[in-house]
Amino acid sequence: MHYLLTPFRVIYKIYFLCYFVFSLIFFYPFFRYYLADRQRFPKAFKWMRFYAQLWQFFVLVPVRILRKTNHMPEGSYLIICNHSSFLDIPCIYVVFKEYFLIAGKKEIESWPLFNIFYTSGMNILVDRQNQSGSVLSLKQMMREIDNGHPIALFPEGTISPQAPKLIDFKSGAFSLAISKKIPIIPVTFVTNWKRLQRKKFFQGKAGPGFADVVVHNPVYTDNLSKHDLHSLIKQVQQTINEPLFERWGCTLD
Repeated sequence: MHYLLTPFRVIYKIYFLCYFVFSLIFFYPFFRYYLADRQRFPKAFKWMRFYAQLWQFFVLVPVRILRKTNHMPEGSYLIICNHSSFLDIPCIYVVFKEYFLIAGKKEIESWPLFNIFYTSGMNILVDRQNQSGSVLSLKQMMREIDNGHPIALFPEGTISPQAPKLIDFKSGAFSLAISKKIPIIPVTFVTNWKRLQRKKFFQGKAGPGFADVVVHNPVYTDNLSKHDLHSLIKQVQQTINEPLFERWGCTLD
């Protein structure tokens, strides 16, 4: 069956890549204009949401929210997601309507065209290989939190090569939540790995279908200290993994 589906998966990947490149080229002047001035960032965010919604429509991967909390906090909070596919970022923009920022890895800075979403200063690049760079990123996140802006992060640091199975969560986001006493909204992307799996071009799953998402209840950190860091990471990890266990049998090591 795998070999029978391979041609269809390759055709879909080619279509996906072509749509991504040509659509980004088309929208690039709009993004460049709105991201050139910090005061225009909220309008840039609306354009990015619109672009993400178009993307989901044309690549035939509509977002389907299986469950979503009715207790969304006001002000700053962290959106903590599993990272299973290149589809995760546009999915976040479809799911969350209010203005937020995304923290991404430093390598994005060298990506053609797409890097404008980070090099403009709207979103945040995290350099985990450089201590001074990490400190600067942390300070930027703290400023944005103080300004009341939510931040979306992927604590796995990269797309999990074992997706849908989670890999270890890095502690930075959770330390930040505890120090700033802000809630965490765990988010599970249940099927994105299946829609576009990170494998070699002629390997891995790919194809249209629903991008199933679960937005869990907030995890509050008001009464936590640095001594609770490990238990907080474990709690959020277990919460995100629950739908993955239910659908795919994924367990935590």
